[in-house]
Amino acid sequence: MTKNKHYIFLLLFLLPLISQAQLPRINVEGFFLRDSVELGKTLKYILLSKHDPQAEVVFPDSTFTFTPFELVRKEFYPTRTVNGRSTDSTVYVLRTFQLQPVQRLQLQARLFFQGDTLLLTAPADSVFLIQHVKSLPEPLPLRSATQLLPVAEEFNYLYWGLGLVAAGVLFGGIWGLFGKSIRTRYRLYVLQKDQSQFQYRFQTATDRFKRLKTLEPLERAITLWKNYLTKLEDEEISSFTTKEITTFYADDERVANTLKVCDRAIYGNIISDDESEVVNALSQLAAFAAYRYVTIRDSIRNVANTR
Repeated sequence: MTKNKHYIFLLLFLLPLISQAQLPRINVEGFFLRDSVELGKTLKYILLSKHDPQAEVVFPDSTFTFTPFELVRKEFYPTRTVNGRSTDSTVYVLRTFQLQPVQRLQLQARLFFQGDTLLLTAPADSVFLIQHVKSLPEPLPLRSATQLLPVAEEFNYLYWGLGLVAAGVLFGGIWGLFGKSIRTRYRLYVLQKDQSQFQYRFQTATDRFKRLKTLEPLERAITLWKNYLTKLEDEEISSFTTKEITTFYADDERVANTLKVCDRAIYGNIISDDESEVVNALSQLAAFAAYRYVTIRDSIRNVANTR
């Protein structure tokens, strides 16, 4: 029984040594890349782990307390294995707002091994704080009032540029979706406006001819009619002769007969006592212009609806 107790005691004594012998080899280092730092400026800290490939090592994340430093970001690098030794490394970008002349940091990594977690502490490293203000007078002088200085206004090119780009993209999108419809509506609007203006001016010239019975308002009416059709048809009708106009409109009797009446009155200087023949001719010219307007307007609408 005594011999068995000795075996049990020896086993309990060697068990921790056996467990430790099974731990993978691992070495953790941590150090700053500079030995000094300014208040609020960033500083890089390197944490390295060199271990056997089978070891699982986890470095501190953003939940770790880096006091007296603040974590700005961290940069990971993939594990490298050379000659049976793996190296993990992480770069921590830190900054400090503490005023201690010497500030130190000591990080811990975690080793996951056989269901347990072991803490691995890297040696502490420190940096010196660069102090630009050596001393402050006591008491600290304060200014009770200050005079504001005028600040010149500057044109914000960035915001205006972004605004113009956004407006251009928005306008381009709207134009791409509705451009054809907008162009069609605008063209129909211009046609209707020109038609209304022509009818008003032509009727004014006709009424003046009825009242005065002279050639001047008659010539004015014919000129208005030709100029309007020139714009409506997109042809130089204003420079056509009566025969050319008749041919252009496929010998339409409404055009041929009314222009002959007007030509006889103008070039023959013949206005009958009953000017009704000329007035009727002018009325037919106005009606023909309205007919051509309706024809072209409907043609534009049909083309737009078929696209």
